[in-house]
Amino acid sequence: MTRFKNHRSEENRFKKWKERDEKFMKENGLTEDKIKLIYDYDRMIFNSDRRFYEHTLQPSDNFFEFVCDNSTTEITTVEDFMNSIHSIALAQALEEFGFEVRLIVFLMYRGYTGKEISEITGIPRYTISRRLPKLAKVYKSKK
Repeated sequence: MTRFKNHRSEENRFKKWKERDEKFMKENGLTEDKIKLIYDYDRMIFNSDRRFYEHTLQPSDNFFEFVCDNSTTEITTVEDFMNSIHSIALAQALEEFGFEVRLIVFLMYRGYTGKEISEITGIPRYTISRRLPKLAKVYKSKK
């Protein structure tokens, strides 16, 4: 199963999948009882997966996958990155902290480690590690 980013879209995807699945099973002679049994099992697994992904994923589990637009255009600048964020609360928190923090978060999005970001920007590693928890605190308060 996929990660559940949007509850409604995943529910719709499940329904379409099951409609195609049931049509196929009916065409191939499966009884209604067996189709219902398979549907109930698939629904149970779907709900279990959804609960897992909605309630147990931590921000460290590729945080940017959840807050950035998954468009095909490559994000190469801090401005592109800010425009790709679909979380209003995160965008506002980044705006409050200024360009330096936006740059740090952009470089993290690009896959750089704290050490590499420090070398690129000249910002001490300690400063980088201290700013991100503050950003997270502001982001959570705006949600």
